Amino acid sequence: MTGNPVHLLLCTNSLYLQHVGVCLTSLLVNNSDLFFNIAIVGRATEALDEEKLRRSLAGFENQSLSFKKFIPPADRMLPLNPQAHYTLDNWTRLWVGDFFADDIDRVLYLDGDIVVVGDVAPLWCTDLGGALLGAVDIPGSLHGVTELAMRAEDGYFNSGVLLIDLKQWRETQALDTILRYVDAYPERMRYTLDQDALNACFHGRRKRLDYKWNATWSFFRESIELPLDPEEIENVRREARVIHFNSNLKPWSYFCDHPRKGEYEKYLRLTEWRDFVPEDRTIMNRLRKEISLILPEKAKRGLKRLAPRIFDRR
Repeated sequence: MTGNPVHLLLCTNSLYLQHVGVCLTSLLVNNSDLFFNIAIVGRATEALDEEKLRRSLAGFENQSLSFKKFIPPADRMLPLNPQAHYTLDNWTRLWVGDFFADDIDRVLYLDGDIVVVGDVAPLWCTDLGGALLGAVDIPGSLHGVTELAMRAEDGYFNSGVLLIDLKQWRETQALDTILRYVDAYPERMRYTLDQDALNACFHGRRKRLDYKWNATWSFFRESIELPLDPEEIENVRREARVIHFNSNLKPWSYFCDHPRKGEYEKYLRLTEWRDFVPEDRTIMNRLRKEISLILPEKAKRGLKRLAPRIFDRR
């Protein structure tokens, strides 16, 4: 193993621990030359199956795993959208300075719905050039303009992968900057919560990273038109090192049709959750899926109008 350890942060709850296990397994398999100092942060109000995760990673000598608890400050409002899949755990990462020793000056943060399929050493060694953090833009997103009073040229980044200058984060009191913004503009915290706050506060203090370090669902869905050349889109698909399943339909769902879903299943089989069966993998849903695969789109639309429950995935 070469170089300094990669200090890695993931924040989770008990329902997401399996997916964190898959994420970490994929990372360790594909980065045997790196050593990872991993901090898993959960809620103080619930117990994580720490031993199950430790057993899943026991065969990897390139990791050190620690578990920490997060207690949100009682005097702070952390908005949550009950209509979205975001939870309190999305806010936890903002307290990154509390989860690592004072002499650690750089941290890599990953969301739990990620699979790593390549070497992340170039990401870890990225020169931030004085920026507070590195992040990957969502191509074509105007969310910052429509919701956060940002300019189109500011872009809008996905916060599922963040390379954080922790020394600067602490010295400039970045956490307090975000909390003040949340207090001042609670009406803007309606959708992607802390991601919105991170963009609003730090769009001018971030380094734009290559799309391959956070290849989101939009790159793999043909129906989404991205403001990129087809060659660039295909290159991202081919060269992606980090696959981010950031849509509502996750790869642990039977109905997920992401073309890289198999990557999740591949690494799942290497964990202690290898016997997992999706809750929606019922006999009726298997029938619906088989019908959906063989019927042309026009016929499926007609059936949905005549018998919508056939294709109802709830």
